[in-house]
Amino acid sequence: MEPNYSEYSISELEESLRAIDQEAYPERTNELKKELNNRLVNPTTSYEVEDGFEANEQFYKCPHCEEKIGFFSKALQSWSKIRECPQCKKPFAVTFNIKVFFVALLPMVIFNYFMIKPVLGSLGLSKSIGLGIVCGVLIIISTRLIRVGSESNTTKEV
Repeated sequence: MEPNYSEYSISELEESLRAIDQEAYPERTNELKKELNNRLVNPTTSYEVEDGFEANEQFYKCPHCEEKIGFFSKALQSWSKIRECPQCKKPFAVTFNIKVFFVALLPMVIFNYFMIKPVLGSLGLSKSIGLGIVCGVLIIISTRLIRVGSESNTTKEV
């Protein structure tokens, strides 16, 4: 079964190229190099925000250049719907993945009830601080960055 390199991220392609035995698998090595060069030269873009899971959906990485974007960076903390990557200057949208939120909700509530509340109670702090911690973690892990086309195709909200 041949791997589908078009579904790999750039970092996964680079890691595969480092890990592969290039003498034993010259065809796969060439395919990896070709796909990596193709990605670096011609990054693919989608021109609209889609609701379903996309391969370009990233967790605090630019969906275009795959560079990390800090949670408290200016790019993520702006009020506009369409934002700009600080590295490659291409637009991306910030979305909230409701599926991830609900999948993580029960484990976080259990963690809060059995781990956070007892610790906060023993420290003499309000136990409702745990609810704030759980809500913050859920929001952070549910936030996703997705590609949009050029800014001429989308309107920027202020």
